[in-house]
Amino acid sequence: MFDEIGKIIFENEIVAKASDFNMSIEVESIRINSSGQLTKEAYPEALGNQRKNHFIKTDVYQIQSEIITPTAPKSLDALHYLMALNDTLRNALAPNELLWPLSMPPVLPKDKKTIPVANVEPAQKAYYEKWIQTRSDTQGIPVGVHLNVSINDKVLQTVWEKEKDKFDSYADFVNSIYIKLAQGFIYYRWLITYLFGASPIAEKNYFSEDEDHPTRPVRSIRSSKYALTSEIPQDYRSVKSYVNNVESSIKEGKLFSEAGYHASVRLKSTHGSLNTMVDRGVDYIELRMLDLDPTTALGIRTTAIRFFRILLSYFMMTPPMETPDKMNALMSEGLSKNEVVALERPDQQTIYHHEAQIFLDKLQQFGANIQWGPEYQEVLDTMQDRLDNPTLTPSAILTRHMQDDSLMSYGLAVANRYQNRAHENPHPFKGFENNPGMTADELRKEIFGAMGKSGLYKSK
Repeated sequence: MFDEIGKIIFENEIVAKASDFNMSIEVESIRINSSGQLTKEAYPEALGNQRKNHFIKTDVYQIQSEIITPTAPKSLDALHYLMALNDTLRNALAPNELLWPLSMPPVLPKDKKTIPVANVEPAQKAYYEKWIQTRSDTQGIPVGVHLNVSINDKVLQTVWEKEKDKFDSYADFVNSIYIKLAQGFIYYRWLITYLFGASPIAEKNYFSEDEDHPTRPVRSIRSSKYALTSEIPQDYRSVKSYVNNVESSIKEGKLFSEAGYHASVRLKSTHGSLNTMVDRGVDYIELRMLDLDPTTALGIRTTAIRFFRILLSYFMMTPPMETPDKMNALMSEGLSKNEVVALERPDQQTIYHHEAQIFLDKLQQFGANIQWGPEYQEVLDTMQDRLDNPTLTPSAILTRHMQDDSLMSYGLAVANRYQNRAHENPHPFKGFENNPGMTADELRKEIFGAMGKSGLYKSK
């Protein structure tokens, strides 16, 4: 089951370290008023200057708030950051404001051009305005969850010492692992859409009357062609192929910038231009395929985090799915399957049930080989239950809350519940008002130092 990398990780008894990843979590949400309409309020004053705050930002539109946690050395630590920042945002909202709990927006105004673009730096705002002109009126409005993940440096170094003779450089070695992760998530996005899709319908005015759109509930509008997708061919044969594909698309005018590449998986560098990944190695991978989970105020549950850790470990420690010359064909197959799954009826078995079962069985075998604990077996059991009974999937559960083909009543009830709960926090973090540009280390000390836990959240 293991490839050479997996064998080294297993034989050196670093499975636990290898299967917990440095992680940052981005959660987007839409601010609404108490009636369920898009807010007209400015960026919350209690969060300081919105152009300086690194952790609670505004996305493309002014109504979209985005929490970005610092990178934490353990994935569950990132959730602790998210919980603190989520409470911070909610307590900073105007008295009549709420956070809409669903990926698809509430009822929109008929004229979407009345939705204000984010009040960001002039150059960034100009980019947003230019970008919006190339899209439909609604493509940039749905929100979701992104996971930014990197591999523990000590794990990489341990494997590198055993594998260095097989690569021209350390960067080539690192890139060989990250591209394998990307390939796994690109192909199996259809399974993630099945298991976690939670955007079955669009509310009034999202689609125009003459626009093609689903006429019944589906698994995930946000994960389908009806939301934000990448319109250029995807190339995941290697990191160099990925970089060349994106850069050539920018030169040809198909993309304005790297940020406009809206694939579900992006390779990222912290060292400037995209091309530096070829020579210096990928720094982290961005996974962009999760809808908001409305059953938690955070938008994502530990169940999802743990399942993604299982997938990350599996893709890292097992052989590539295909040879490089056939990889793009396999990736295209996965993307096609995702479109089918995204638009299936949420309460019906997926047509890829058999392949999903084979893959879950492989994950079970993998977990048994590396001797994961009971919490991961519980996660796999939950995923198996969702596969066996599609009525247990998030999207199917949401359809049972629909009234008159709408989730407005449900969304408002949940939004109020989470807002009231946040107000019960006796000590919400309020440090951004006086120091909106604080660093990740300052934020860690401010939030967790007061709780006596600052040592648990050391910077990477």
